[in-house]
Amino acid sequence: MDDTQIDEELRAAIYLLGFNFLGGDVLSGEIAEIKGDMTIKLVHPPGNELKFVVELPGDKQMTFSIDRSQIVTLSEWQ
Repeated sequence: MDDTQIDEELRAAIYLLGFNFLGGDVLSGEIAEIKGDMTIKLVHPPGNELKFVVELPGDKQMTFSIDRSQIVTLSEWQ
């Protein structure tokens, strides 16, 4: 499995957390997102770690690094 692919357990966890899967832009690494007043994207750029990118009103962003196991654990609380 290369750095941009995600395994089935992680895919299931992302789905349980309410994310919508994106088409898979390999260059940006965007995997999934939740849209509302703000957008939360799960990003996995080639060669980098998983990150949540929170896009806030006014073109502001917050980025959080997250471990694959943390996403799976979060989904288990659902």
